[in-house]
Amino acid sequence: MKRTWAKGRKRPMTVASGAKSVARIRIPWTLVAVLVLATVSALAAYQLVDYLGRAPLFALNAIEVEGLQVLDGDDVLAASGLAVGTNIFTVDLQEVEQRLEEVCWIERVLVVRKPPDRLGVEIVERRRAAWVELGAIYGISRDGVLLPQDRAAGEPEQVLNLPVISGLETTGDSLWLGMEVRDPALTALLRWWEEATVADAEFCHSVVGIEPLKGDGAKLQMADGLEVRLPLDGVGHRLQTLRRLLPRDYREYPAPAYIDLRFAGQAVVGSKETG
Repeated sequence: MKRTWAKGRKRPMTVASGAKSVARIRIPWTLVAVLVLATVSALAAYQLVDYLGRAPLFALNAIEVEGLQVLDGDDVLAASGLAVGTNIFTVDLQEVEQRLEEVCWIERVLVVRKPPDRLGVEIVERRRAAWVELGAIYGISRDGVLLPQDRAAGEPEQVLNLPVISGLETTGDSLWLGMEVRDPALTALLRWWEEATVADAEFCHSVVGIEPLKGDGAKLQMADGLEVRLPLDGVGHRLQTLRRLLPRDYREYPAPAYIDLRFAGQAVVGSKETG
């Protein structure tokens, strides 16, 4: 509280309640200069954006697409919703990316501006990892996304030899291309299959069917009719063991029906009579 002195008195007295002091505020010239420059810059930026958004020089003439194998440029253009002549600086790049990622074959996409008149589109396509039986036979990617029933023009013929995953609880109701099939058994089998093709691609060429087994196992149907039952863990080690045992099993059992590796330290071989 501010104090003042009255004439003839030695004791101080206070200013009456309600009295206010007036303080002067000085604004540094540097702050004024910064505010002026910021205002000018904002106006200049606005005018630049307005110019870029209207200038005929920046009308879309073409899109440059990278990463295509299954799709082609016309497919991408149609799915993007872009039109020739659209100003590239008015295009919402994120919106275009979202539209493209609705295509079942497209896993990831990045769209960038390439002035004066182009957009660049970088695409990571999905690949068919296997087939899956869900009322009908569909393709399935490694991340569990449903793909078309027929081989696409850009796919290699080898996809026709991929195994069919069956025996799932998921039915064919309410399915659409591009949806992620959330079936735990399917997810586990796709993960196993991806590891198996890396560990022993030659062996995997002979696998024509895969089914889940209770207790985290898989049943493989081989091209020669043999059924292989094995756990899902230790993929590389299991396949090495199987490779080592198969020649002996075929010698001892001329027509084995199955070989079961789910039991620790042993392989159980069954004939067609015993099942």
